[in-house]
Amino acid sequence: MEARLLRMPLGTFLSSRINCLSPVNATTKRHESTYRRSKKRLNIKPDATFLSNSHSPQQDHIIFNPPSSAPSILHTPLKFLPKEDKRKQLFATAAAIQPKGRLPPIIPKYKPVGVRHHLTDADIAEIQRLRTQDPEKWTARKLANKYNTTTFFIAMCVTAPAEKRQRDAEKKAAVMARWGPKKTKAREERLKRIELALRDE
Repeated sequence: MEARLLRMPLGTFLSSRINCLSPVNATTKRHESTYRRSKKRLNIKPDATFLSNSHSPQQDHIIFNPPSSAPSILHTPLKFLPKEDKRKQLFATAAAIQPKGRLPPIIPKYKPVGVRHHLTDADIAEIQRLRTQDPEKWTARKLANKYNTTTFFIAMCVTAPAEKRQRDAEKKAAVMARWGPKKTKAREERLKRIELALRDE
């Protein structure tokens, strides 16, 4: 320590001593983020519906006070519509026609759009012949597009030959052999999730 002070230049030593002895010029400032002021600002008066009055039930009860929904730019309140606006008449007519106290109509079940039962026995036989003759060219997707049906229906009509399924399995095994540990683990976890979903667990 003493050797370091001896090697220090005289000017640097004097300036450091002066800085250490000089009084602190920094002044403290009070901000609004102090505890008392923050607590005072956060002390918001509760809504009137949450306060008990003479009409409030005496026993424990549930207070239903949902927050207001965000306004939509597509809806203009009737208060801001001009008197001659036709939307006022339409709203009044719709309110008069619609019966009160009735539930909305039941939504029909989903029906697939674009699926038609239009294939004959001759078409099914042609599908089976094309799929068996050249499975590389006539895939399930191409046959579905040609006959305006789904790949599920094509799979019901005909399956690929055993040689084609074996080649596809070998290609899939070669691709999976190049996977790293992360992708392999992700694949195994996905299969587990599918199995649990099928067992409704």
